[in-house]
Amino acid sequence: MTAEFRARLAAKQAELDELEAQLDELDRELAIAAEAYNKAMLDLEATTKRLETTRADLANTELAYELQQDTLSDRARDIYRGGELSTLDVLLGSKSISDFMARIRFLRAMGENDASIVAALAAQRDMIAEAQRAAEEDELRARSLEFEMQARQIEVMLRIQEREALLASTQTELLELLDDLAEARQMAEAELLRDVLSGANKAGIVVEPGSPVETALAYHGVPYLWGGESPRGFDCSGLLLYVMRQHGVNLPHYSGAQFQLGEKVAPSALQPGDAVFFGSPVYHVGMYVGAGYFIHAPRTGDFVKLSRLADRKDYAGARRYDWEYRTSPVTGAVSDPAEAVR
Repeated sequence: MTAEFRARLAAKQAELDELEAQLDELDRELAIAAEAYNKAMLDLEATTKRLETTRADLANTELAYELQQDTLSDRARDIYRGGELSTLDVLLGSKSISDFMARIRFLRAMGENDASIVAALAAQRDMIAEAQRAAEEDELRARSLEFEMQARQIEVMLRIQEREALLASTQTELLELLDDLAEARQMAEAELLRDVLSGANKAGIVVEPGSPVETALAYHGVPYLWGGESPRGFDCSGLLLYVMRQHGVNLPHYSGAQFQLGEKVAPSALQPGDAVFFGSPVYHVGMYVGAGYFIHAPRTGDFVKLSRLADRKDYAGARRYDWEYRTSPVTGAVSDPAEAVR
């Protein structure tokens, strides 16, 4: 290998390293954008439910207001048709001066009470109507934010496609080298998973039957899918949601919200089945499987896989959920876990 060739190779390698670094940063941006979209969807759902409740309250208040107005109208018609006689009869029927004064106070209180009820209902109606207007504005903002987050995700994906196109245009030898390295990594991971599932336990990982770790390993090799929460494809929080649901734990589809639930776990106290989170703010999540490994859905173009926890520099913390052992077969597994890597 000549010095000139080595220099060209080093330059191409440097170019490739730069592109890979850009892709790593874009993958991080995409993960953040995807989880921000998940949060926007949760906010929109909550706002929509609040708006529906407010509209129902307003309809009930308007009905009560109309009924009270009808009652007042009926009384007014009765007075008009009967003249003042009915009221006069009430007053003339008094037995004494004190009784007369008491009857006057009673008639006045009836009128004031009716008026106050109508005024209170009108005020309540106006207050709820204002709350409905505010909820409608919140819903518009939530829908706008949802659209903005989706647009952000698409913009980052387009930038990723541009960088991937540049990456694909580098020297064939370097691409082949990267393919060889990627294949070697996958073969090493496949061997690790075979060891784990066959009970060889060379990596120190113990897969307990019916545990969340066993369930999660059944989805090894499922492709990453933005917003995915089924064996057709998972994103990071969708994988954790789908696995833990089979163990009696219901989680939101958003890593930031998942990080707020469960029991906080110190790094030294990690146990298989604990959720491990990454980033500040949190934008990625996986499941600890033991022996320093975790399983996760990393990014676009990748698949559910095992990774070393020590390789992540953005570890944010861990949470332990009150899960139950799975007593039924793994839901929607594409294959037997032992076949997932063959």
